[in-house]
Amino acid sequence: MTERERDGEFGAFLAGFLTGALVGAVVALLFAPRPGEETRRLLRERGIELKTQAEEVTAQVRSQTEAALLEARRRAEEAAAEARRRAEELRKWLEESRAQFEQMMAQRRGTAAPTTGEPPAGGESL
Repeated sequence: MTERERDGEFGAFLAGFLTGALVGAVVALLFAPRPGEETRRLLRERGIELKTQAEEVTAQVRSQTEAALLEARRRAEEAAAEARRRAEELRKWLEESRAQFEQMMAQRRGTAAPTTGEPPAGGESL
């Protein structure tokens, strides 16, 4: 399971948990034997508490998401740098192999290998 999936599942769980807590608090306050004014006051206070908790959790999730994004970006940059390094190694290897091949072909024809990249005497090119 990837971090993104875990973060998504955690966020969904958290949203469900907070929604359940809010509904439970409202139902408990509505069915509690209290006068209307006191019930409204308790609902207001509980709503403020839940809003504060939701803001805190949102900040935590945002922070975790930003950290995961930075880590993913760092890994992508490392992978890109590694790919560039390997591509350069491959390019050098191909150049060396081509030079060796040209030298071998020149020796078979009995001539020296071209040093300037020009075709060997006789007008043949590879």
